[in-house]
This record gives sequence, structure tokens and C-alpha cells, in this order.
Amino acid sequence: MNIEMRLSVEDSPNSAGVVIDALRAVKIGLDRKIGGFLEGPSAYFMKHPPIQYSDEQAMQMVEAFIVGKEKAVVKELARESKL
Repeated sequence: MNIEMRLSVEDSPNSAGVVIDALRAVKIGLDRKIGGFLEGPSAYFMKHPPIQYSDEQAMQMVEAFIVGKEKAVVKELARESKL
């Protein structure tokens, strides 16, 4: 199989890096056989994620997702928001 892709970004020169990082997160999700949306990466990289978090919380979730501990961070953030 041969796939050819083209990436065109109109927002700004900086958004190309964001798209590449989002694609890296998708690859991690695919490698881990995760289905559905990626909560942390979506909250951090997308303008209108399914669930909105603060930038700081979303960044923590992305970092946890990369090392495979996103569920623990999501639970901790949910507990903190109830306090």
C-alpha cells in the first residue's frame, strides 16, 4: 500500500506544528488500539474539543497520554473539579 499525503495550513505558520503533534497523538492511539476520540489530545490540540479543559489541564492530560497514564490524570482532574 502506498499513501501520499499533503498538509496545507491556512491559520498560521505555527499551526502546522500543532497538526503534526496531533497526528503523533493519533499514531499513539492507533498503536494502543484506542477507539473513539482522544480526550487529552483533543482538549489540547483542537479548537472545539468534545470536552473542554483548561490549557494547563489539557497539557497534563497529553503528557499523561504519551506515557500511558491518561485515565489516572482524568480521574484526578474530575476529583479536583468536584472540590
